[in-house]
Amino acid sequence: MHMRVIVVDDEELARRHLAKMLGDLQVDVVAEGESGAEVANLIAQHRPDVVFMDIQMPDMTGLQAADVLNSTQDAPLLVFVTGYSEHALEAFDANATDYLVKPVSIDRLEQTINRLQKSLDRLTPEVKPSEPEDNLVRRIPIRSDYAIKLLKIDDIECAVSKEKRVLIRSKGIDHRSQYTLTQLEELLPKEDFMRIHMSAIVRLDLVESVNFLGNHTYSVTLTGGLVLPIGRTFYSDVQRRLGLV
Repeated sequence: MHMRVIVVDDEELARRHLAKMLGDLQVDVVAEGESGAEVANLIAQHRPDVVFMDIQMPDMTGLQAADVLNSTQDAPLLVFVTGYSEHALEAFDANATDYLVKPVSIDRLEQTINRLQKSLDRLTPEVKPSEPEDNLVRRIPIRSDYAIKLLKIDDIECAVSKEKRVLIRSKGIDHRSQYTLTQLEELLPKEDFMRIHMSAIVRLDLVESVNFLGNHTYSVTLTGGLVLPIGRTFYSDVQRRLGLV
């Protein structure tokens, strides 16, 4: 079968070099990304068989992105490509098929491709559908000391930055997240969620009222009574998304 891959690395030269080597091995590089936060959208758009991904990236590490990838339906295979061999154990804990240390030789890369091909050949059409699905990310992983809890997107009410922590509220309970609000804004479906303040993202269908506080300041009240501020630069977009204009 023809293997489709995406390459994610914040270093452009490393990313292009790997893409060229993959092309030399007759692998189809369908997309490139420079951010771990891009992974979910790239998968939804291109439906790759494999993701080649760096671990050390500034906005979202490859291990964090792998948590998201592993929570998606029909997740592609994962190969980490990094300059840090000490992350190997964590990489395989993240269900990586292989772990490559930079600089990667063409012979070592070919071994990986052969391993990936054997794994892909075992997948049946029923297991790996050909058509993409909308809203590929179904759950957001939350790390705790002894487990990774998976919060269903449908149960998430809001996400709030407070005292240098990001809390995701699900079924009335706040869970501490390792993601920034900007990362969550990228991961959560935009048709359902909206950033209303530098410190808050809300599920739009839970907004029960928009409150005028005076002096051109506003807030929203969510189902359950939680009140969150609306940033002045966000207010016009909030009005539009809620059908108030």
